[in-house]
Amino acid sequence: MRNPFNPNQTLFRGPVYTGFPVQTQQGPLIESYLQRLRSLFGAALSQYSTLYVVRLDLHFSKGEELPDEARTNAPIERFLASLKAKLDWRDSVIRKTDGRVNRHGMRYAWAREIGPESQRPHYHLLLILNESAFRSLGNYADPTVPGLYTTCLEAWASAIWQPYDLAYGLVSIVDNGQWFLDRENQAVFGEAFFAASYLCKARSKVFELGFHGFGCSRS
Repeated sequence: MRNPFNPNQTLFRGPVYTGFPVQTQQGPLIESYLQRLRSLFGAALSQYSTLYVVRLDLHFSKGEELPDEARTNAPIERFLASLKAKLDWRDSVIRKTDGRVNRHGMRYAWAREIGPESQRPHYHLLLILNESAFRSLGNYADPTVPGLYTTCLEAWASAIWQPYDLAYGLVSIVDNGQWFLDRENQAVFGEAFFAASYLCKARSKVFELGFHGFGCSRS
């Protein structure tokens, strides 16, 4: 069945995609998004034998009027560029200090949605990293402690032009949203893919404005 809001897209309604369960409780998924997501995982596991995968949500401040560019994807593009630059810098520092480094290997998928009640945009984010480089978000309860979470928070603060101390709380961690994947454990892969398939749902996405509601790094 075609997406009535974008006839170039096919909707997927089944409970299983390429042998793994997917989330269709909130309606159909966009099949091309599922295909790209599956390829993203496959490329990451081809490059690294073990992965650290985490689900985050990125929000705009509810206490301020939305900037005009919140109606575009400029914020998520700036966030991803900033985050990659920070992780690249981390790698370069470790290489200079230790003589070698396990590269972060950052891959990502994101979905832009509009809250049905708030009518405000937000982003769902999936980060895939080399487990030899990252195994946790760090101490995300304390935004002053260096770690992957604070790096994400810094990147999002700069992307939406917010001071760092006012951005705390705008990057949220999805419950049970961290996984360690390898090439053998299909059960854990299935859990991560099931959670990630949420980004592919057609519901809450805006198709009329002419910009993408989903994106991911190239395989």
